[in-house]
Amino acid sequence: MNEQPAVENKIVIGLTGNIATGKSAVMRLAADRGALTIDADKIVHDILNGDVGAQEAIAAAFGERVRLQDGRINRAALGDIVFNKAEALAKLEQIVHPRVGLRIADLIQESTAPVVMIEAIKLLEGQLWMLCREIWVTACSYERQLQRLEVCRGMAKAAAEARIKAQSPAEEKITRADVVINTDGLMQETEQQFAQAWTRILNIE
Repeated sequence: MNEQPAVENKIVIGLTGNIATGKSAVMRLAADRGALTIDADKIVHDILNGDVGAQEAIAAAFGERVRLQDGRINRAALGDIVFNKAEALAKLEQIVHPRVGLRIADLIQESTAPVVMIEAIKLLEGQLWMLCREIWVTACSYERQLQRLEVCRGMAKAAAEARIKAQSPAEEKITRADVVINTDGLMQETEQQFAQAWTRILNIE
């Protein structure tokens, strides 16, 4: 557990987990209970589309070919450069992560919600986890991930396998978790695990 005090007396939960492990379902459960839910990936997209300083820094690092005519970042072109290239990805994250952290901190401060849940695939790789009182991780079997990517997202099996294998091992996240929600089973089972963790964290004070 992170020993930092809650941000402005709020309970901040960091939610992470590998692709297709049920993070969105857990976020919906938190939102249903009145939490402010923040999708870090959406904030990244907003920065790539609207932050002129970030756009210029990314173009300087990776070339003007990653920009569209209106100045926004071409995510597909950028992805071709950084996908599976650790050094390039680290360079991009040095530009983007601090901006994401500042935006999230602002959203937390502006909100009146007593509980905040931040969903971020790279929650633990940067400094974002330091805003959080607890780290929650969703996990499921490789076969379940593959099934969800193929059925729910319409991905070809080879593409789905590549996406799963490109991510850091789930065990690395689980070892740092305060709560692990296993989503292999029915949604009802996920809800039960969530409810137990939610009740506990509200009663920590």
